[in-house]
Amino acid sequence: MKHKKIISLAVVSGLLLCGIYAYLGGFNAVSFELVNCQDIELIGLEYQGTPQDEGIGSIFQKVEAERKGSPLYTIYYVEPSGRRDTLHVFVGVEVENNINNLEEGWVKKTFDCQRAIRASLEMHQLVMPGANSVKQQISDFAKAEGVNPKGHFIDKIISRNSVEVLAPIAD
Repeated sequence: MKHKKIISLAVVSGLLLCGIYAYLGGFNAVSFELVNCQDIELIGLEYQGTPQDEGIGSIFQKVEAERKGSPLYTIYYVEPSGRRDTLHVFVGVEVENNINNLEEGWVKKTFDCQRAIRASLEMHQLVMPGANSVKQQISDFAKAEGVNPKGHFIDKIISRNSVEVLAPIAD
């Protein structure tokens, strides 16, 4: 009798967890497509350090304060494999945001883009696949389409539930 209650509780808990996962979009697939694009002009801040350093948080807060509802862009030049490894990231917004009176340290960057692979993720950030998984999927898509990504990935964070990853391709 006691085993039946435990099994019933385990089944109900499992179904509840699957329901929550589905509600958050965990079963949504990442979609991929080849798109034409224009050069991307961003203004933002760079960070080099370790992921647990408080400096990374302040960089995101400063750029968030200037984004005015537009997408936030991140470009990871060096991604850490552990908490103590070095991280190099650019965090920015589109130049059209008419940002004025910026503090020292803000830089403008232009990324060449005529064609790109766009990966669209429509799910809550808690259930989004990791960066390495998405990069591998982009690489697999590129091979299937016979194109070569240039090597950098531009994350366009639209909202907590919507992210696009652009991988410009070499001509």
